[in-house]
Amino acid sequence: MLYSMDYMMGLPLHCKGEESGSCDDLYFEDGAWKLRHVVAVDGGFVFKKRSLVSPESIDRVELAANQGVFPLLISKQVLDSAPEFESEVPFSRAVETAALKHYQLAPYWLSAPGRETTGIASGYPADDPLPKESMPQEMEPNLRSLKEVLGYEVRNGEKSLGRACDLILDLSDFSVAYLAVDTKPSESGGVRLVSTKQKDISLSVDYASKSFCTKCSSYHLQESPSADLSEGRLTLGDQQKVDLSSY
Repeated sequence: MLYSMDYMMGLPLHCKGEESGSCDDLYFEDGAWKLRHVVAVDGGFVFKKRSLVSPESIDRVELAANQGVFPLLISKQVLDSAPEFESEVPFSRAVETAALKHYQLAPYWLSAPGRETTGIASGYPADDPLPKESMPQEMEPNLRSLKEVLGYEVRNGEKSLGRACDLILDLSDFSVAYLAVDTKPSESGGVRLVSTKQKDISLSVDYASKSFCTKCSSYHLQESPSADLSEGRLTLGDQQKVDLSSY
């Protein structure tokens, strides 16, 4: 199931059916193209608490079956008692570790290359101390906010291809499968897809210039499948998948 990450922002969070705030942002790992954290915000009138939620807590079956809600496998009590996340403070491993320990999930960065940790059984138990050498405090995670990158220019060298209007999440493994590019920002429509997995495309993010960089040509981008993300989901046929992998 392919899902619009932009559509997910703002959806009400349901913790085992009980509403508990909404999705405020999504953080993905640049380069690995993986969703790492959902930012939950409560419904406070004056002071709004933000907390990190692991993708492992997403009820994928329920999310695929129902639109308009963001279902979680954790209880409202567990979410309400999660450590507060201050988005204006630079992200750190310490912030991630506190959140993952609260949910009793193993740190994803301790998994073997090419293998994801999916919970307490696949890595270090949350109650056990982590090896100090495995988590240097000065090490900063390469995580980026979806809010931050939406609207970034997409460039091939000096040529502008359009604007980043969405990232497409594959719920099967929480990978960021595609970048959605608005090739005609001043007009309606014109949304095309760029795969994050094609090595010859070399999709990357340049935060200094606030842009996505790619080797995808404007011709191939215009010939790639168009994307209708109005309902939050994306369905690609076999031929469209072939087209996306044939740059």
